[in-house]
Amino acid sequence: MPTISSDARFLGIDLHSVWRDTRKVLQGVHQWPILAWLTPTVPVRLMHSDGADSLWLNGLQITRDKVPSSKIRCVALELPESLVLRRDLVLPSMSAQDIASAVALDAQSVSPFGVENVIWGYTVRTRSADSVAVEVSLASKKQAVQYIDAQATRLERGAEPELWVRSAFGAAPLVFAGFGENQRSKRAAHWRHIGYGLLILMFLLCLAIAVTPTAQLRLRAVSAVQAYDSVAARAAPAVREREQLLQSAEKLSALAEVLGGRIEPLTLMDRLTQVLPDDTALQTMRLQGNKVTILGLTGNSSALMQLLSEQPGLREVRAPSAATRIPGAPKESFVIEMVLDPLQFGVQSSGAQAAQVAATVLAVPAVPAVPAVPAVPAVPAVPAVPAVAAAIA
Repeated sequence: MPTISSDARFLGIDLHSVWRDTRKVLQGVHQWPILAWLTPTVPVRLMHSDGADSLWLNGLQITRDKVPSSKIRCVALELPESLVLRRDLVLPSMSAQDIASAVALDAQSVSPFGVENVIWGYTVRTRSADSVAVEVSLASKKQAVQYIDAQATRLERGAEPELWVRSAFGAAPLVFAGFGENQRSKRAAHWRHIGYGLLILMFLLCLAIAVTPTAQLRLRAVSAVQAYDSVAARAAPAVREREQLLQSAEKLSALAEVLGGRIEPLTLMDRLTQVLPDDTALQTMRLQGNKVTILGLTGNSSALMQLLSEQPGLREVRAPSAATRIPGAPKESFVIEMVLDPLQFGVQSSGAQAAQVAATVLAVPAVPAVPAVPAVPAVPAVPAVPAVAAAIA
């Protein structure tokens, strides 16, 4: 017979433990560094067992001139050393709540005053990656209450004091739980909640400031789109004519770019005729784009390469294969490759004219009645200029 379980589970996950762990994390949210500044530190006036008093803030003793007397609302009594038992613990690295539970369990197990009559306070002395050193103080609850009653004349009427013991190692004071420390915690929580409220209010104001211009811009955009649609309907013929004109201009610009990068073979041959020495003869010249390969005979191929490298407009002069000399022949057979500069060897006149025509067409102003021009379709690619090969006997 199937049994009915009351455990809250979903896909095998215990929802009770999930909620318990979530609450445990949320309870310590205010201690995170990003939110810790919202929790104010409350000054406390400590009345020592010898009759003196001092001022403490965030576990440190301060001078009275740092905090006005009107802001000191919390009072603590120092428990005499004769009523205190001290103990040191070394615990594994754990969270603050787990440290408090471990200290409570240890205090109740080693207390000579009994489980119901023991009170304790602790402070974390040192902390490392693997362990936590904790200083613990134990006292009898009955003796502590008698001491508080004996110090009633030093306290204001109706004041509920905290019960402290100063650390023997200079760390933060040890606060006994179950006395007036809740008043300090409530005061800090009160101001922390005010800080949270102001932070949320600031976020809402920033959100409103960010959303308001966006809403206004959207209303303006809707109105502008409606006006544009009406104008575009009236200016459709003029827009079509302008699109055709722009397409023609783009084609002229593409043609100008192709002509501007094309190498003029006659210019190249004229330059080589002027540069090559008399003992050099070209047999073949191949032109592919802006790269030219020459083959021929010369008396000194190394000197020829050095001469070509010094010429303006010739770059990356190199020999793809070593020069050879037939035994008994007076000259070397060479193969030299080089890259040509289009500004030196290109078709300058035709490219400049095409670019000037394209610039004139593109300078035509848009139709005033159309506030925006639709996207221009892509221009078909202009076929590339085939490589030129020339042979010189």
